[in-house]
Amino acid sequence: MDLQAQIAHAGFPEGALVHVVGEGPGRVFRVTGLEGRGFEILLTDDAVQVYGEGPTVALVLGRLRERAEAGLPPARSPGEYGRQVFVGD
Repeated sequence: MDLQAQIAHAGFPEGALVHVVGEGPGRVFRVTGLEGRGFEILLTDDAVQVYGEGPTVALVLGRLRERAEAGLPPARSPGEYGRQVFVGD
């Protein structure tokens, strides 16, 4: 399943947008909503190598969906959101 299909299949609430961008040693998965709210998770290349591409992406998307359903926090400044990091052990 390609990434866009996984995002569509993850069941994000209405109005939530998911963006994925490369950043250093990994990818940032960001969910944003209305009024400058959002949250992101940095999925490191090490985590993908340890746990596998499919399971890590599914876990990250699930966590972002949970945050979106619970209510996204406001941005710290325009375009800067709270972040968690998923690293390999």
